Amino acid sequence: MFKYKSTVKMRDSDAAGIMFFGKYYFIAHDAYEAFMESVNCSLKTFIDESDYMPLIVHSEADYKKPLKYGEQFEIEIEVSNIGDSSFTLVYNIRNSTGETVANVKTVHVAVNLASRKKCPLPEDFKSKLRS
Repeated sequence: MFKYKSTVKMRDSDAAGIMFFGKYYFIAHDAYEAFMESVNCSLKTFIDESDYMPLIVHSEADYKKPLKYGEQFEIEIEVSNIGDSSFTLVYNIRNSTGETVANVKTVHVAVNLASRKKCPLPEDFKSKLRS
């Protein structure tokens, strides 16, 4: 399980100081980028050096409680499924008191950058996801 911590920025909140629901995807993606770095698979490396890219093909979110401007939060990422060409990540977003404020799920599919078609996930990448 990977953990990522941050704080709600002013740009992410509305006039009442509550984080806009769509921003949960932004913070989940920030955590995803940090997670990929932690398993030595930076998205920049995929873009610059790889022949495939794990693209998000599905996402969903459940909102439980609001986060407010200036509030600290933590995101726990769990790899919930690894298939032949896809993997699923679940993001549990908790406020500073540990309460779950939202859950986000993303499904990623390996796509060959030249053909733009689905391709198998390499075994070394799958093992990094499992670590």
